[in-house]
Amino acid sequence: MTAAIFFALDGTLFSRTEAREEIVERGLERALGSVDPALVETYLETIDERRAALDPNPQRAGAKAVCDAADGDCAPDALVAALREAEIEATSVPDAARSALSALSETDYLGIITNGGRERQTARLDAHDIDDLFETVVTAAEAGARKPDPAIYEYAREQVDADEYVMVGDDYEGDVEAAREAGFVPVHYEDDGPSFWRALDAMV
Repeated sequence: MTAAIFFALDGTLFSRTEAREEIVERGLERALGSVDPALVETYLETIDERRAALDPNPQRAGAKAVCDAADGDCAPDALVAALREAEIEATSVPDAARSALSALSETDYLGIITNGGRERQTARLDAHDIDDLFETVVTAAEAGARKPDPAIYEYAREQVDADEYVMVGDDYEGDVEAAREAGFVPVHYEDDGPSFWRALDAMV
């Protein structure tokens, strides 16, 4: 039986070692030299608004909003690069996750379902050297729906021909309830992440 196993990223596959605000502040400092806390708020508010609107690249919209609000020269693309670098540095992937995913990829179809933009998410997968384990990345912008809307899962199902569909994620409403409504087998990933991945690694 062919299984398509999809994973959430933030809070599931990726663990963040710093608060969101701290990561953004460090990225902005690298690009601008100094940061007004109001610029951090401008960036975060803008990307949240653009994500809700299914913008395919909310980070660039956030960077442009910061540049518009900042004094002096500011290049949105350079700002996006600095923010992405800061985020990658503050993201980790458990060794047991790498081992388990590698084993699963030999027999099953692995994918990502994310509300994030494609460029950001694929850059992080590549930076952590696990991008080749996943055959597809389904984004909210491409699906025309974001979790917890079950439509994003229905779109993911259309991308993969499998006998069974599984979703592994930490958000109960978005990754469990919505996935179940769309006919996926949900696996709730809880805070004991390393234990989860070690157990999964042992099973496969």
